[in-house]
Amino acid sequence: MITNKIKQFYRLFGQDENHALRNFQRYFPEPYTLNEITHDTAEDFVSHNEVANQALLIGVEIGKAVAFQKRQVLLNAKYSTKMGTFAQKKIGHLSQEQLCLALLDAQLNVIGWETVFVGTVSHVQASPREIFQRVLKANAVGFMIVHNHPSGYVMPSKADIVFSQRLATLGQQMDIHLFDSFVVTHSDYWSMSEKKQLKKLSRSNVIRDSFLNGNRCFDSWFAIVIQNFDVIHRVVKE
Repeated sequence: MITNKIKQFYRLFGQDENHALRNFQRYFPEPYTLNEITHDTAEDFVSHNEVANQALLIGVEIGKAVAFQKRQVLLNAKYSTKMGTFAQKKIGHLSQEQLCLALLDAQLNVIGWETVFVGTVSHVQASPREIFQRVLKANAVGFMIVHNHPSGYVMPSKADIVFSQRLATLGQQMDIHLFDSFVVTHSDYWSMSEKKQLKKLSRSNVIRDSFLNGNRCFDSWFAIVIQNFDVIHRVVKE
């Protein structure tokens, strides 16, 4: 794979990719040798093709730096009180409903906070596919979802609970766990996990209810748009 990338790089510079590759492999016969490059080797390599080879080495250094970067830990979400307070400050004061995603690592650290959907004063449409795609792309172990109630009424509706249960069920099938679903207002929060409202549904119920409900928009915060369980089950990082 690295050979093809090197050839593509030199091709972009309008150069003989095969000749450039042979020269590259003289200095770096194995990919790991790029991690062990000395100052003298770099200077000698660059002298053969100053612009392109210098650009290549700069690209390698950028790649090394990126590879060691980690997502910043925003907080630990082990306790619902801490997570609920954090979520309140984020979206509890907003006048439009939003659905946000808290991405978690194995220690239940929040390593990402993303606004997935923005709705109106009374509802927001949400797609499970979009949620799971974001979790997979972040390589997160699990997630929590949070949405706000601008009305100030913190209790979740039946549709809120059912949607969260469906996400939990789909996540269990994919080994991507929904640890909690929060509703927040400017003055309070509600944890469905704390209230024991995240029971899993059977796969047959998920499929049956998905076809029954279709794309119907509920009066609560978002629509149930699970049209095909197997499509969501096969979600992969792209």
